[in-house]
Amino acid sequence: MANILIYKDNKEFPVRVPDNDLYLGRGSYGFEIVGNFVGFDDPQISRRHARILRQNDRYLLQDLNSTNGTVVGDQHIHPGSFHPLKDGDQIRLGRTEIRFSEAAEEAHSVALRHHSRPAAGADTAAREETSHNSDFELVEGEVPGLEIQVVDSGDNAPNVSMMIDASRLLHHPPTARTAVTSGGEGEGEEVSESAQRELIRRLNAMTRVSISLGAIKDANVLWARIAECIFDIFEQADYLNVLLYTAADHRLKPVISRPRKLSGKKQGRNTLSISYSIVNDVIRNKHSLLLMDAGGDTRFKAQESVLALELRSVMCAPLLHDDQVLGLIQVDTRKARNSFNREDLHILTAIATQIAISVKNNQLFEDIEKLFEGFVTASVQVIESRDPVTAGHSFRVAEFTQNLVCAVDRCDSGEHSKTRFDSRQLREIRYAALLHDFGKIGVRENVLTKGDKLYPHEVELIKQRFRFAEACLERDNYRKLITLWEDATRSTDMEEVRARLARELANEKQRLRRFFEQVLEANKPTIMPDQISGLDEIAQYVFRDGENAVSLITPFEFSTLSLAKGSLNPEERLEIESHVSHTYAFLKLIPWTDDLGMVPDIAYAHHEKLDGSGYPRKLSGQDIPLPSRIMTIADIYDALTSADRPYKKSLPADKALDILDLEARAGKIDVALFEIFREARAFELSA
Repeated sequence: MANILIYKDNKEFPVRVPDNDLYLGRGSYGFEIVGNFVGFDDPQISRRHARILRQNDRYLLQDLNSTNGTVVGDQHIHPGSFHPLKDGDQIRLGRTEIRFSEAAEEAHSVALRHHSRPAAGADTAAREETSHNSDFELVEGEVPGLEIQVVDSGDNAPNVSMMIDASRLLHHPPTARTAVTSGGEGEGEEVSESAQRELIRRLNAMTRVSISLGAIKDANVLWARIAECIFDIFEQADYLNVLLYTAADHRLKPVISRPRKLSGKKQGRNTLSISYSIVNDVIRNKHSLLLMDAGGDTRFKAQESVLALELRSVMCAPLLHDDQVLGLIQVDTRKARNSFNREDLHILTAIATQIAISVKNNQLFEDIEKLFEGFVTASVQVIESRDPVTAGHSFRVAEFTQNLVCAVDRCDSGEHSKTRFDSRQLREIRYAALLHDFGKIGVRENVLTKGDKLYPHEVELIKQRFRFAEACLERDNYRKLITLWEDATRSTDMEEVRARLARELANEKQRLRRFFEQVLEANKPTIMPDQISGLDEIAQYVFRDGENAVSLITPFEFSTLSLAKGSLNPEERLEIESHVSHTYAFLKLIPWTDDLGMVPDIAYAHHEKLDGSGYPRKLSGQDIPLPSRIMTIADIYDALTSADRPYKKSLPADKALDILDLEARAGKIDVALFEIFREARAFELSA
């Protein structure tokens, strides 16, 4: 058998020609190579237009009674006659031009140019450009323990038994007749009963694939289902490989590489050997290829690892979506060399298109998830940037919550032994935890970041009032001295009186300074009531400004300084608590998908307590969703242990757990959940 090398659109395609004959005609699916038949996308070419045969050491061209004839140079070939070909002859079939060339030491070849004659040197330049632009890099994929190797260089082309233009097939699908008849002289043939049955089987197979792949979002499930479908359709297939291609960086990543049967024992291959030239052709030219005797390819024999595979038939098709190559699928067998045929390649090409749709949908779904994840992260960072002291709180709460959810899911005893969470619920709870404080955007920043009970300007006002009190005392002291001087008799000891008044004034100033220090101490947020004692004495202190009596601190200041816990007065606390309602109102505006529909409700209840003492709705018991009860524990723990804040010091883990234990015993948080939180150490952050 002779080897014929075909050039089309500045690309090389080797063809093995049985009996030294090569038939040229119109392809059913655009440009295709099927055995010793080469088909072209040209309506002016007949189905069986011409043939090239070898006679001794020369090649002859014969026109097969074509409709529009065959032309060599300027000479029309008489139908049925043989015309000798010489190196450089230009052959025209319809609108397709062919240049015949004869290599000195290589196999004879036929060079084809579709529609136009190439300029000198175009072959070499085009091949160099193709090789340069189509280089790809194999990267580690999602198949553990898989070794990847390339078995030939990019300068070699595979010995293809059949090739079809997958891109054209995508836009011009075959009819029922062409799908079951050969690509040669199939015109006028009746579709046999067996062919009809085969067509029905393949249509059923395609339907099963469409139904199976249509709604799958999880990538791992998608690849597993693809493998099932492929092995179900191609009963002769031994091995399946699917690789995804990223055009931006020319990367190929394997996502499936497995034999027909999987078991606990290691079997089949753990090495993926692919042909550089086949992959190049599939990706660059969008061709589907069939090699009926891969083991007979001399380039493959150069690789012992490939010989060990004993491959006999290989099919490779691109994953095409809107003319974009998303990857490729390769099916091979170690059985008889002709295990796959023309129809198999067509069905694999069609299936590859459906897989590409699922892959694209999966990629779009992942892109949407990444986009939303980015939106959530950015939203949390925007909120936390308003209060740098609490930065990281939402992310930590999300991690603590996720840890506790997983611990509850693993629990096999106690109240929550039957509680289980799937990945969808875990994602839903995580988003709720990340966004649980988003409503703080509706809280005034001075309230949100308030560190002490009184704002700085209020403390400054009290300070000035204390100074004014001292000034008033000094003024009263001077007035007393003047009055005594005016009314004093010679027997009055003015020095003694002046000294006494000075001592009284100094004592009173010292008292005021002690009062002010008490005010500053009381201004600090605390949960210890004894630290705010003495305010009553300060509140009752009055100094005179002429005829007016003035208090050192106002009733509002006294009530604020008397707060036994925290730094917020009742009005400000209500404003802070309103962030939960703001969060719910905001989250309800988002059109959540069904699997994330509970995010607003989970976040809405994270400040509720089992005894009804929480806010904003005073829910109790089982009215509080379980994910919210989980988040409540995580939220309290982080609030207790996070870095020092102006209104509190951070607590060590054991102290925080003690406080949570008191909350659990008081019936405010779920006792069983708290025990799991503590025993599973769900409060530990990942490295």
